[in-house]
Amino acid sequence: MTSSRKRVVILGAGFAGVKCARNLRKLLPDNELDVIVFNRENHMVFHPLLAEVASGALQPKHVGVPLRQLLKKIHFRTEDVLNIDIHNNHIEYEAYDGKRQKMAFDHLVIACGSAANLGLIEGMDEYAFGLKTISDALAIQTHIMEQLEKAEVCDNLELKKDYLSFVVVGGGFSGIEVAGEINELVRKGARFYSNFSPSDISVTVIHSRDQILPEVNAKLGAFAQKKMEKAGIKFILNAAAASARSEGVLLKNGTLVKGRTIICTIGTTPHHLIERLDIAKNRGRIVAEADMSLSGYPNIWSIGDCAAIVNLNDNALSPPIAQFAERQGTQVAKNIVARLNNQPTQPFSFKMLGSLCSIGGFNAVAEMLGFRISGFLAWFVWRGVYLIKTPSIPQKIKVGLEWATDLIFPRTLAYLKIDRTRRVSRLYFPTGEFVFRTGDAATDFYGIEKGQVEILGTANASGKQDILAILGPGDFFGEGALIQGHLRQASVKARTDLELVAMGRNVFSDISGALRPLKDALGQTIRRRTNFWSNLGQAQKILKDIPLETIMEPLRSKPLRQNALIGDAVAVINQERLDICAVVDDQDSLVGIVTRSDLFRVVEVAAALTNGYTKHVTVNDIMVTKPIVISMNDSALTAVDTMREHGFKLLPVVENKENCKVVGYVRIEKIMDLVIKRLTVDRQDSALTSHSR
Repeated sequence: MTSSRKRVVILGAGFAGVKCARNLRKLLPDNELDVIVFNRENHMVFHPLLAEVASGALQPKHVGVPLRQLLKKIHFRTEDVLNIDIHNNHIEYEAYDGKRQKMAFDHLVIACGSAANLGLIEGMDEYAFGLKTISDALAIQTHIMEQLEKAEVCDNLELKKDYLSFVVVGGGFSGIEVAGEINELVRKGARFYSNFSPSDISVTVIHSRDQILPEVNAKLGAFAQKKMEKAGIKFILNAAAASARSEGVLLKNGTLVKGRTIICTIGTTPHHLIERLDIAKNRGRIVAEADMSLSGYPNIWSIGDCAAIVNLNDNALSPPIAQFAERQGTQVAKNIVARLNNQPTQPFSFKMLGSLCSIGGFNAVAEMLGFRISGFLAWFVWRGVYLIKTPSIPQKIKVGLEWATDLIFPRTLAYLKIDRTRRVSRLYFPTGEFVFRTGDAATDFYGIEKGQVEILGTANASGKQDILAILGPGDFFGEGALIQGHLRQASVKARTDLELVAMGRNVFSDISGALRPLKDALGQTIRRRTNFWSNLGQAQKILKDIPLETIMEPLRSKPLRQNALIGDAVAVINQERLDICAVVDDQDSLVGIVTRSDLFRVVEVAAALTNGYTKHVTVNDIMVTKPIVISMNDSALTAVDTMREHGFKLLPVVENKENCKVVGYVRIEKIMDLVIKRLTVDRQDSALTSHSR
């Protein structure tokens, strides 16, 4: 490369990045300008058609446009960009050999878009599908097909309805399009199944506003809703999702919307490269000047979803949609050339051409150039416009043929079955929900990240299951059935809101087999959990019948507040000769405990302080947070099993699981003393009875 040749680096190959690269290539020959595009995937995702991949109307390869074929005379790279140095005009990336490399630039275009953030709503990350990538669309399609297959063979009518219930969170373009496509797929596909009908299917859209498609005219949105309701889709408006769980979506008003398939189309987060940049941002988007350059950095530009660009046409921020991204890409290419030639740049100005949205069943709504159309004509225009906008001629032909066959033939119900036993995932369970039940197949091994679980035994004659033990953060469960190859021998229920790491059966087998210490620890745990009561049936019965209040000891000192000083804790424990000291919040709920062993941490904390030990260190710095506790309505058996599981000698007792107000504690010595006395009495009574006979 000669010294006069300039280099433009573009980060991201979405609508904005691709349009910018192609226009730069048209405006300047390759002997004057190097254009280099970085994108992790070697294809451009045509996002407006992802919903059709999810429903099987289009093949995945027809939605991913190969960038090497699209970006002619442009250098394309799939390495991960690690950092942007805007002060020294270079980027850092991970090269093919894993080493960190630098690349200098004369101009940089940041067009890396945004990422889906299902974590904005509790449980969505664990139980919902996003719709941002081709992989997302394929995962949705596979899951839907699996639900239909399960419903076909399920003999539980209530569970069958759950399998056939689909929930979409978000009533914008993406949500409405995917809801319409799913509804079309499952209702028309139902004729190929013999054990359920379209009337058993439920598709529900949850939207936080009073009108779906807020981006279009109100009448058009109302028409779309009416048409979709006629097709069988239900709408819950003015409702916000509070959390997702295995059986559906819980709304903030307490209503549970049932659905084993949840698709979340709301929630985005800035790209990690943008988060690291120390520049002005507006809700995570880079604040750009009118010509899309960054303030103080005339050779760095930002366009697309990751940029907050004021549209001169209406002085409002440009919405993160494709037609704006493409125009920004075209304009920024012209501005880069102008700046290279020392000419003035132009501000971004664009009047929106209109909006299009497919609602399923050969229906759509459209608002274009001041005209509003709906129904089949709008659907035909929708497909025509997107066919024209498809970036390459081969892609246009393939997509056109797929759509033509979709008018004649039914959609395929085939799918690629995924091995769910070979995975590691995170799961969320709200309080009271079962992780698994006695008799379930063993597919996973679980580790607790946050919250507590109850291990429940076999149900008695009244249907009640005794709590055998309580587990908390750092504990694990589910290993016995996996190793021994049988069904679940106990039920596990979330005692509090619960976050787990789940390890599939095959991954668990590989790791536990390869790591001898882990294998030994699991073996010891299994023996501890299964053998303890095998010869102590009478003691177990006695413990079940002992009310906790008869063995509970009251607190010997008032609980400490979280902001109490370490010195206060040391003084109380020393003066009262306490084993534990409870720590409570402003509502008197237990938030932690300080034990004698925890006092050793005082030295560690003091050593970590720059000025050594100070009077401002509180019990919050050394306490055990969210300790394992039992409540007044638990049995002595629960207390013993929980202490045995963790090696505890005593346990705090709270009024109930809801308020967590500490009322006392139980000691293993006192429980065992009572058990031995009752066993002795029972044996004496038995001997007297035998003698009298």
